[in-house]
Amino acid sequence: MERRAFSQTVWFLDVRESDFSPEDTGWQTKINRKMKEIFDRITTLHWEEPVLIKCHIGEPRCSTRMLPEYCLSSVEHARNKGFHRICCGDSTVVYSGERGRRENPIGSPGKYLNLARSHGWTEEGPLATPFVILDRPDTSVRGVFEFGEEEVQLRTDPFNRFKEVFAAGGFHSAGTIINHVHLTLHDLAHTACAVKGLAMGGASSRGKLMMHQHYTPLVDSEECILCGVCAEHCPEEALKQSGENMPRLDESDCIGCGECVAVCSTGALVMTSQEIYDWDRGRITLPFRMADYLVGLMENRWDRLLNVVHMYNVTRRCDCVDEPQEPMMDHMGFLIGTNPFVVDIMARNLMRDEFQKPAVQRDSLDATFFFENDPGIAPYDHVKETFHIPMDVKCIRIDMASRSSSKTPCYT
Repeated sequence: MERRAFSQTVWFLDVRESDFSPEDTGWQTKINRKMKEIFDRITTLHWEEPVLIKCHIGEPRCSTRMLPEYCLSSVEHARNKGFHRICCGDSTVVYSGERGRRENPIGSPGKYLNLARSHGWTEEGPLATPFVILDRPDTSVRGVFEFGEEEVQLRTDPFNRFKEVFAAGGFHSAGTIINHVHLTLHDLAHTACAVKGLAMGGASSRGKLMMHQHYTPLVDSEECILCGVCAEHCPEEALKQSGENMPRLDESDCIGCGECVAVCSTGALVMTSQEIYDWDRGRITLPFRMADYLVGLMENRWDRLLNVVHMYNVTRRCDCVDEPQEPMMDHMGFLIGTNPFVVDIMARNLMRDEFQKPAVQRDSLDATFFFENDPGIAPYDHVKETFHIPMDVKCIRIDMASRSSSKTPCYT
């Protein structure tokens, strides 16, 4: 049985009626002070070293990215517990750029580290904490945070669509994960928040390709005996085989689960990873696959996870876009909770409330995009029904303008 000791509370630091500005040092101090108070109240979190501050540093020209200054409370809280093995980190990405896996091969991750340094995420920055690239072991810090490139985790849960989960080595090696994420919309995942930050950020390159449906089976014609077992067991009917014909794959339906490889008695099938040539492939089901993948990544570690959602400078596209963007709405504040699915639901619905405001509807077409293409809470309902992860969590809203707190309706 997996340990899923979620706190039943999510805290909302509400800055909507205040003069909050992300760059304001006074607000940074105020928010960090309140976060530390909340951290002390979360009793279900089981702390272990090393502590990973999971973050997204943003692309070079992304000026609306998450700021490291709001992670200071997490670092200080870990230090106050007597922990010394603390690092910030994220994995390489499957697209090109200064964070790309091709541009930062093992042994030469200089572009990524330089970008992290320039955005304030290394020891020279406000957190005074090393930065590691979670799937580049040569960025390990000896005696502090050491790991390999990738860890393969076999899934025993019969309801998970993935039989294997490929975790970035550093993500797998973390004792406690404090997942700091910046809320934005996203072209493919619809919403970039806690689930995406963990699933994509915690996976190795193979895992990312799997979630994007670019991890598919290859049939060895010399080994295949045309038994049809692979096609019979394909959950999406992407593999088809009849008579004396070789199994045929419909790549558009393949989810990269590897079930066909698991049931093949002759070893005629192997899973192969591909470069992403079609970013729209599997767009509708990507949120479901990320949710399933996250369940695999976090197996038996739910009680060592804390999520902090930064809801300022919310933009139409995510921080992976290497260009300046304009915020779509007013700053909303921060969410803190142990259940990544619940904090995602609450962030989405707070954003939905902002979309209803006349000024946002008048000045932006993004509300139309969001509501027409977004699958809603269906991925979270899927997780609740399939994996029995609780979603009924109460919210404590703290008005950062008046410093008052109240229980607010839950959006689950």
